[in-house]
Amino acid sequence: MAEASRNSRDKFHRAFVLHARPFRNTSQIIDLFTDDEGRVSVVARGATRGGARGRSPLSVQLQPFALLQVSWSGRGELYTLNRTEVVGRSYSLQGRRTLCGLYANELLVRLLHRGDPHVKLFEQYGELLHSLDSGGDEACLLRAFEVQLLNAVGFGFDLQIDCAGVPIHSDQVYSYHPEEGMMPFSSSNEKAVTVMGKTLEWLRTTESKVEKRVMQEAKYLLRSAIDYHLPNDMLESRKLIAQYGALN
Repeated sequence: MAEASRNSRDKFHRAFVLHARPFRNTSQIIDLFTDDEGRVSVVARGATRGGARGRSPLSVQLQPFALLQVSWSGRGELYTLNRTEVVGRSYSLQGRRTLCGLYANELLVRLLHRGDPHVKLFEQYGELLHSLDSGGDEACLLRAFEVQLLNAVGFGFDLQIDCAGVPIHSDQVYSYHPEEGMMPFSSSNEKAVTVMGKTLEWLRTTESKVEKRVMQEAKYLLRSAIDYHLPNDMLESRKLIAQYGALN
């Protein structure tokens, strides 16, 4: 494991809170995404203490979508949180955008291994939060981040060439195969997820505006790729996004 296995009481790490859950009476176990150690789990003692006096100061700091500096100590896979400082802007995502941020957090918790650094992905995650907060197109932002995350953890697929090494053509129909990548569609693989080549071309940058069909194909393609590596029940954040859409 990386340097997280050594005592780092006096070393600060940039971090975002991904998930928190209760631990014993007044503590929480916090999953952090750090810039130099990847995903790290820490015990935040006293994070839920407050009672009639309100929330504890620590719980106010340990909120999603805020850039922190943290230090911890201990060994193994669960460390003790020592110090926390808010050092960057706290993104106040609202409504569906909050759910989009929680979806990204859940993907990171489920797909990242503990102690495996992803410096570039850390910056891309920060850019995602900034763009969501600034009013960027939610679907485009999530598709871009899904591609970045899959590539970072080794589950990505080539958007330039098919599995035979032939360049992607915009008017060709392709089917997705998790172990091979994109394959020209044929009746023998009709059960696979299919997309047009221009959908794959758009996913290379996700910058230009495209028609609804391309957006839908991109969504289901990346969902299929993610679900292949997360074969359990549907992600909780997806359920919340679907419920939010049904109510609004």
